[in-house]
Amino acid sequence: MRHGKRHRRGKALAAPLVALAVLGTATACGALPGTSGGDGADGAGERPLVGVAMPTTTSERWIGDGENVQDQLLALGYDVALEYAENDVPTQVEQLEQMIADGADALVIGSIDGVALKGVLAEAAAADIPVIAYDRLINGSPDVDYYATFDNARVGVQQATQLLQGLGVLDAAGEPTGATGPFAVELFAGSTDDNNATVFYDGAMQVLRPYLASGVLTVASGETDFTTIAIDKWDPANATARMQTLLPLYASQRLDGVLSPYDGISRAVIDSVKTLGYGTADQPLPVVTGQDAELDSAKSIAAGEQYGTVYKDTRQLAEVTVAMVRALLDGAEPEVNDTVSYDNGVKVVPSYLLTPMVVDAQNYRQALVGTGYYTDEELG
Repeated sequence: MRHGKRHRRGKALAAPLVALAVLGTATACGALPGTSGGDGADGAGERPLVGVAMPTTTSERWIGDGENVQDQLLALGYDVALEYAENDVPTQVEQLEQMIADGADALVIGSIDGVALKGVLAEAAAADIPVIAYDRLINGSPDVDYYATFDNARVGVQQATQLLQGLGVLDAAGEPTGATGPFAVELFAGSTDDNNATVFYDGAMQVLRPYLASGVLTVASGETDFTTIAIDKWDPANATARMQTLLPLYASQRLDGVLSPYDGISRAVIDSVKTLGYGTADQPLPVVTGQDAELDSAKSIAAGEQYGTVYKDTRQLAEVTVAMVRALLDGAEPEVNDTVSYDNGVKVVPSYLLTPMVVDAQNYRQALVGTGYYTDEELG
């Protein structure tokens, strides 16, 4: 395992007086945060550079992810190069190549395409730069050192369970109620180039398949396989386009529920079904699941529209990731809690999995405001 690298940028602090002040503080107090054990400023005032590559700013969660990781790295005294590629793979590759050329000491990557980074990661390995996959597993490469994420299989199980609870097939404890339906549902999945999307889908289908087989759930479109229901780039516009093709199926029958893997897709689905008259006392909205607890979806849950979401506190994910970076730059082994689940086709990537939380109308304020994720003012 590669770690403990000191790949310097040759960049001093911004001004000589600042450098002297920092050196004086380090001498008087022992060391700056993140500098003991060689993981911070050296005698010349140089600091490790961490490249942080995130997929897009079109989703509010990724903006928050990038900012959380950056802020925590800066607090340790590291330099940070934070880039967003706007879901364009060549752009992300170019950004990573530039980080390598600039002498990055470590890379944190929220990948766009889980299989498209093999070449640039080989460049990182050749430069002895450790790589941490952030929330999305990078496949097909031996040069991924660690993976920080949530328990994504559990996310899929939680989404499917929440759908069944909203339909009344399961009770609040997750036990069968005896309801036989049939309940008409449609299924959506994430982008085929994101490994997580498959994991979410597999987890959800583990729960739903028995109910589909028994006829408790029906799918008028007949579309249940992953590639057919996948939404390219997780783009809500693509979800809207697919939902519009499904609406004629429900002009004369009720749509009871929609398995949605992401809040942006959830809101697109809700907006689409409203055009058929859903969202009134006579025609309530279908049960729609989600993920990421985005602010607009939290407001939608509060308003009684989106049924629920899966909350993944990305502040915690940033903490885990930054702890991994610090350990690597200290020459230590990062803490992991899973060494079997995430095989990227070349190796099993040591991982740290965080626990996601189901949020609905009953607990959204406690879960999101009580933890400081949002304020009362933000939720309105």
